Amino acid sequence: MNKIKTIHYTLCGLEYVYFVNAPVGIDGAEEYIDIPPDQIDRMIAVEIIRQGIPLRGREVLFLRKALKMNRNQWSEKLGVTASGIFRWEEGRNKRLSRINEVAVRMLCAEELEIELEGKWSAVITGDNRPERLEVAAA
Repeated sequence: MNKIKTIHYTLCGLEYVYFVNAPVGIDGAEEYIDIPPDQIDRMIAVEIIRQGIPLRGREVLFLRKALKMNRNQWSEKLGVTASGIFRWEEGRNKRLSRINEVAVRMLCAEELEIELEGKWSAVITGDNRPERLEVAAA
């Protein structure tokens, strides 16, 4: 029997993600979000981009994997080296430069097929990452 609840979702490597109204299944004593994993990753990626979450290395790593791209694919699309992507991802808590953040955000928006306003001020974000990113499951 499935139920609906709010789940703090840390499997993505981002400590601030919460699924709201998530369908929850039970397997023995374990609860799980009853949404396919690929769909969970996509939902989180969409909210990171839409809500303007500042992009640090950990977000870059998550977004690249959520879009099912390797570093070479990302480097080709972004016009940077694969080793540059590696350095971004290794700097897990280091924020990207503004120009790189905008490039990553626009690439993700295109790949996720979501619209972003084309103005610089609408794409660049503030400096603070949220305490909580809520992803609506229903």
